Amino acid sequence: MKTISRMMMTAVLLLVALTVYGQDKHSETYIRQRIATIYQGVGKSTYDADGNRVDYIQSPFNRDSAYCSQQYYALMKQALDICDKTDDVLFDYDHWVCGQDFSDDWSCKVAKVYNVTDSTALVDLVIHNFSDNETTIALRFERGDWYVDDFSPTDDGEDDKAYFRRIISEYDTKNREH
Repeated sequence: MKTISRMMMTAVLLLVALTVYGQDKHSETYIRQRIATIYQGVGKSTYDADGNRVDYIQSPFNRDSAYCSQQYYALMKQALDICDKTDDVLFDYDHWVCGQDFSDDWSCKVAKVYNVTDSTALVDLVIHNFSDNETTIALRFERGDWYVDDFSPTDDGEDDKAYFRRIISEYDTKNREH
């Protein structure tokens, strides 16, 4: 009986190891699952320990630090710090919900995963927030998984990271002159 139990336990552990460690994290299926994980809870309301409704925007969980690439988050944080000093607004919308508010029926669907390399991928999303909004996000593979590297990647270089760099550069130039 002990031998059968050990064999069953070994088989289960082997199956779990193959499932977890044998995943191709560069497959379209995995990237779609990762996006579902990242966007889970975005645009939704949750409840605190006392049963009070708390919308995710006011939640202490920092979705940007958890799900954005290190480079994107560092640039965004630096640009946010500058905007705090200058009383400017970095974003006038929430880049996760594609709007200032979110509808009760907010949703996110992956339309297409493409241009997948060892370290980057593009994903077209349809975000329903009062109406359907088509958007593209860039992903970066780092720290063993996919992270959002830009919410509005463009071919002409006028993406979020370029916007952050411009704010940082203008601030640095202005402060060198004084």
